[in-house]
Amino acid sequence: MTKPLRILIVEDSEEDTLLLLMELRRSGYEPDFERVETRESMQEALGRREWDVVISDYVMPRFTGLDALATLKESGLDLPFLIVSGNIGEDIAVEAMKAGAHDYILKGNLKRLIPAVERELRDAETRRARKRVEQERTRLAAAVESAVDAVIITDPLGIIRYVNPAFEKITGHSREEVDGREISILEGGRHSGPFSHNVQEAMKRGEPWTGRLTGRKKDETLYEEECTYAPIKAPSGEIVNHLFIKRDITEKLRLESIAQAVDTMNNIGYIFSGVRHEIGNPVNAVIMNLSLLKAKFETADKAAIEKYVDRALANCEKVEYLLRSLRSFNLYEKPDLQNVAMAGFLEKFIDLVNEDFQKKGITIDTFVEAEQVYADARVLQQVLLNLFTNAADALKERADPRIAVNVSPAGGMVRIRVHDTGKGIPEDRLKDLFKPFHTSKAHGTGLGLVIVKKMITMMNGTVEVTSSEGKGTSVDIFIPVASELEPSER
Repeated sequence: MTKPLRILIVEDSEEDTLLLLMELRRSGYEPDFERVETRESMQEALGRREWDVVISDYVMPRFTGLDALATLKESGLDLPFLIVSGNIGEDIAVEAMKAGAHDYILKGNLKRLIPAVERELRDAETRRARKRVEQERTRLAAAVESAVDAVIITDPLGIIRYVNPAFEKITGHSREEVDGREISILEGGRHSGPFSHNVQEAMKRGEPWTGRLTGRKKDETLYEEECTYAPIKAPSGEIVNHLFIKRDITEKLRLESIAQAVDTMNNIGYIFSGVRHEIGNPVNAVIMNLSLLKAKFETADKAAIEKYVDRALANCEKVEYLLRSLRSFNLYEKPDLQNVAMAGFLEKFIDLVNEDFQKKGITIDTFVEAEQVYADARVLQQVLLNLFTNAADALKERADPRIAVNVSPAGGMVRIRVHDTGKGIPEDRLKDLFKPFHTSKAHGTGLGLVIVKKMITMMNGTVEVTSSEGKGTSVDIFIPVASELEPSER
């Protein structure tokens, strides 16, 4: 099998050119060549197409080998340049090699041609590969230097070895001030438990991590940051550096808090409006029934009196039920966060509710892949009770009613998915799920999911709901993973 080889031959002799080609073909090459003998023709050939190697005579009437070498250098191309000449002394050969020629070969000893070509092709490919790596490093360095996020690189022990200009701008520290110091000098010290500990554990395990931390600037100002950590590993798998990318989100959080405050005021408006409506109606009914009873007290028989009293009591029970719901809305203002082993927790929870759900014909399936979360077990139980109650309502009159609880890792969080095969939620109602007093139930208060969201937020988590009408609903709860610094609750 022949090997293609693109050769630019700088030679004034057609006969010598044919001898070169014969030698190459004998060694299994299929030359794709062009012969030139002037500077202009060589420049035009170099600019027109790609070449693998340049082979040049040294002595020509109008163009020397050193002229050809200079022309190649001017082009900026990194190609093997071999001199093949019948009349070259040692001093001239040394001069050519100093000028940049890769080898010289006498025309009377062309056996050296093929080894020289193959060696120089390998070396050229090595140089090109090295150049590509250097170019990639240059581009990467330029990207890191111009990034708007702070970039920090430490050695395996956490000693800072590099920071980019964005780091200097965000923290106020110069490169010289932090170079050689431990990365812990940048910590704000406000996060305990799973926060700073989790990134430390990720570093020990050599796994990526993303989360929120509190940083400290040079002037001791604390700021909130989104931090992404990744280990830099050698081909052997050994960690050689730690990479941190940090983004100052203090202003973003400030704006979010303003938006949240506005949203809270809107919710307060919803709540007061709902309370006025939900309590006002039964109170008015109580007043009406008691007024009628007072007006007819002298003439009404016992059965009529009991009817008015029963109506008043029923409406008082509605008020009492609503007040109980509002009390739940304010439960656990200061959650007792600790490590919760999910397998044991779910086993106890399912034992608690399974009998009632079996009576309703509902099957409960569980799958636990993540081991522990950092949460308040009482709050988490109340959250799941709310979700199971909603699921049970959605499963009424459904064939093969099921609830599945799946606990799995999700980055630096644990996802607890509660999925039911119920009737689902119409798309136009999904946006109002977490608004107080919005409910599709005949006797609901519209506070269930509002309470769920509040409880989960207090545990530094989030909640998402997806639903397909007629197919079912999934509620995803994201809770921080457990901290090994905390004792476990089992």
